[in-house]
Amino acid sequence: MYLSHSWLHRHKLTGMLAAGLIALAACLGLGGTMAHADRWEIFDQGEHLFLPEGPIEVGEVVMLPLRPVSERFGYTIASVTNKEIVLSHKDGRKAVIRLGTKTALLEYEGGAKVQLMAQIPRNYNGAWFIDLALAGALGGQGHSTVPGTNFIQLRPVAGDAKEQLERQYWFSFKDQGQTVFVNNQGQEQLQTPYTSQLDFGYDELLPVKKSGYTAGYMNRAGELAIDAPHYQLGLFSEGLAWFKDLVNTENGGVTVRMGYMNRAGKVIIPGIYNRAYDFSDGLAKVTRAGKTYYINHNGQMVIPPIPGLQNSESFSDGLAAVTVRTTAGGKSVLRTGFIDTAGKWVIKPIFDSATPFSEGVATATLNGKSGLIDTAGKWIVQPQYSGGSTFLGQFRDGHILLTLSGKHDYTQRLVDTKGKIITVPGTGQLTGFGDGMVSYNDTGGYGFKTVAGQVIVKPMYSYMWDFTAGAGKGFIDYNEVYEAHLINKAGKVVWSTGSPAIE
Repeated sequence: MYLSHSWLHRHKLTGMLAAGLIALAACLGLGGTMAHADRWEIFDQGEHLFLPEGPIEVGEVVMLPLRPVSERFGYTIASVTNKEIVLSHKDGRKAVIRLGTKTALLEYEGGAKVQLMAQIPRNYNGAWFIDLALAGALGGQGHSTVPGTNFIQLRPVAGDAKEQLERQYWFSFKDQGQTVFVNNQGQEQLQTPYTSQLDFGYDELLPVKKSGYTAGYMNRAGELAIDAPHYQLGLFSEGLAWFKDLVNTENGGVTVRMGYMNRAGKVIIPGIYNRAYDFSDGLAKVTRAGKTYYINHNGQMVIPPIPGLQNSESFSDGLAAVTVRTTAGGKSVLRTGFIDTAGKWVIKPIFDSATPFSEGVATATLNGKSGLIDTAGKWIVQPQYSGGSTFLGQFRDGHILLTLSGKHDYTQRLVDTKGKIITVPGTGQLTGFGDGMVSYNDTGGYGFKTVAGQVIVKPMYSYMWDFTAGAGKGFIDYNEVYEAHLINKAGKVVWSTGSPAIE
């Protein structure tokens, strides 16, 4: 079972069950993973990079801050003009980045070469950003993406990259009054009195509370790296995290003010918004004085308020779902479509409703029936599901859940990004999918299977959190006293709270 706040908001069908599970999560400190799922993770020689800001996606191109990346490869910034940035290497070589163009000149032993970029260098908050092609070239080996993951390597690690890098993901549990972080091998990485409902994931900073109140951001050493006692704090996305404050008004009331800070704890965009959301594709959705629009990393409005706007989502896959009030057949109706990062309609608002894109696919409903569309608005699965049959959640690891309404109950199937329906042998009640593993319900308990139907974990758990980074979570209810297990892909419990692990 794989839950997140955004998923619950869009799928009220399961709201009562989900609300109970979220309460359970808060009680146990189970740790969610959805917030980490769709972000690029940047590694160099096996080390996860701590960047002051970024990575940022601009026009579907991943961009990194120039200074920390170039310094990692032995360069310093020698000069900056309105035409070029000159880098000097410790061995005497130079690199010249031509601003306003997609080219750079890199010196190497015996000559020089022109390096092409997919995006022109950008400046955000006084820092220059370069694309992955140039970053990889500065490192001397180019960059690569680990297949089947969101891992980008500037210089690769030796051996099985996926296996090694996934060990850097930290799962969160609450145990004996402490928050415990564990990797997928079951090795405890950190115990702390600070509390968090989220996995640490691959991040270097995590919002935490102390004695029930927001404290700030904790680093992987368990230190409060950023003292930020705001009312609420968000996770870092593209290197910026939102903060929320409650401010007294002149008439004795309270109003919300939200802004953004970077990983150094510096407020980059002041707290002037009533609502602020995570950055994605270089933009963040904000609301101020009753108007909703999108801003860039400099806090500048990029997409102004959209006429007739009723609802909008954050960007994903370069598109944002937007619902507007329009006229159809002489009647005032709500219709949903998708805009790009320039604010232009790429998919016209013709749908009854639609979810944000994930892995290049979105769920859309037309004339009361739901199907799947691609980023061009073409149907992958024709609109055909209604009356309780529908898609649940979003695509994750290449699949989405499809629930089918029968005479007496519901059954679930997996659907891949091509629209192929997959039946998991011997299983009708699927509850989630992640990292190649299916969570399922049978005889009142939850377990894990492979897509081929092989039982990995028998249905013995009261609740389960789907696999990510090579492990999944299971929870057993002993008269409202919960025991938590971390389970690997062989079905072995590698770590547990309380009682000894169950084999």
